[in-house]
Amino acid sequence: MKLDQLKKGFWGYKKASVYEYITMMEEEFSEKLAEKVTEQKKQEEEYRTQITSLEEELSRVRKELEEQKQEQMNVAAALMEAVRYKDELQQEAQEKMQEERAAWEKKLEEGAKELNGYQKQIAKVREMVQGLLQSMDAKSEEVEMQIQTVKAACPRHNMTLFERNQTEEA
Repeated sequence: MKLDQLKKGFWGYKKASVYEYITMMEEEFSEKLAEKVTEQKKQEEEYRTQITSLEEELSRVRKELEEQKQEQMNVAAALMEAVRYKDELQQEAQEKMQEERAAWEKKLEEGAKELNGYQKQIAKVREMVQGLLQSMDAKSEEVEMQIQTVKAACPRHNMTLFERNQTEEA
């Protein structure tokens, strides 16, 4: 029913017609309101489902975040342990290198002393050999002088045999 369909009476609209119109309008609005309430309940239910889903997602993300934080702490601890271990290894390597260097220096020093001793022995042997050579040279000069003296003192005819033997050997 529309407003222009209301029945008119002597003093205006008929009460029954107005009541009927109001009742009809009230029913229409009630239906629309019921539809809206139903629609809102549906939306409310959808929102609650969405909220529940989002809360679950938030919970899952928080859990992942905690796991990641724990992993980061583990990685940091492992990294710190690795750095400490590296420092220890470097310290040990440096100590070992110093020990080995000291041992090599000691061996080098001992080798140098041994070489020095050999050089002194070689110098002594050289002196002895030079002394012997000088002594032999002096002896050979002395013997040569004696030979010259004997040659000069002996007559020529007795030395022919000696000279013959020397020329035959040469």
